[in-house]
Amino acid sequence: MGVDCTICSNKCWGDEGHHGSCCKLEDRDFIIGPHHDSNKFIKRLSERFGREIKYEDVFIEYDEGKEQFPNKSVWQSPSNYPALRVNKNDSTLPCIFYNVAMRACSVYSIRPQVCGEYECEYLTNKTNKTKNINEFKY
Repeated sequence: MGVDCTICSNKCWGDEGHHGSCCKLEDRDFIIGPHHDSNKFIKRLSERFGREIKYEDVFIEYDEGKEQFPNKSVWQSPSNYPALRVNKNDSTLPCIFYNVAMRACSVYSIRPQVCGEYECEYLTNKTNKTKNINEFKY
């Protein structure tokens, strides 16, 4: 996590100053979903904050999502839901749990399964290149 965390928060996709693309829609045809552990995540959030967290405050379902982003094809497929809500007040459309100022997830330790299992193509390729180079060292 150490080096990857620095890359994700300061040089996402190799771009200096860019951060957290996996947590933002930006201008891409991207969705943060589907979530298969949404109810468990809501329970963890409620425990963490010591109050009931409502499902609809955290997740977007198909009927709402398809209307919000009609030009994004992934938002038009019911199989991609539920998706995490995004902050519509920020042009990069970050997940509501992504702290743009801190460049980090505010619920990282209890994040949903889909977030924990997300594999960044940039980091995967970077790791594979390093492994391939190391294979040939004597």
